Amino acid sequence: MDRQKLGYRNLLVLGRNIKHGARYTPEEIIAFVSKIEEQLMWTPTKDFFRLFPPIKRYEDDGSWSYHDTLKMINREFGERFGKNDFLKLLMTHCYENKFVQMVGIKFMLATSEIYRKKTGLSLAQQAIRVLEE
Repeated sequence: MDRQKLGYRNLLVLGRNIKHGARYTPEEIIAFVSKIEEQLMWTPTKDFFRLFPPIKRYEDDGSWSYHDTLKMINREFGERFGKNDFLKLLMTHCYENKFVQMVGIKFMLATSEIYRKKTGLSLAQQAIRVLEE
């Protein structure tokens, strides 16, 4: 199996496992996501968005729509996933695919927990401190 298919498979498996209650340490989540990112590196973004299609809301009601998503994809991502593109996708863009959402949420919680363990502060507390300065 090529690495792109392995990356998609691992993303789905991780998402399903999380959905069904599997418990992972923050370090394990970071490691899994890093491996998925490595497997998706330099693969075509159109393949990813074909497998995990964007939001299908076509009405322009002022909220996120399909056309907004297509514009974002063209603006934010090139033809292929580069360094940190997958992480950016997980942390800043929501997709209807529940497994991708779950992996993104768990990844953000894991990074926050690891930061808290190292510094004694949550990311939110650190952000408030920075804003107060």
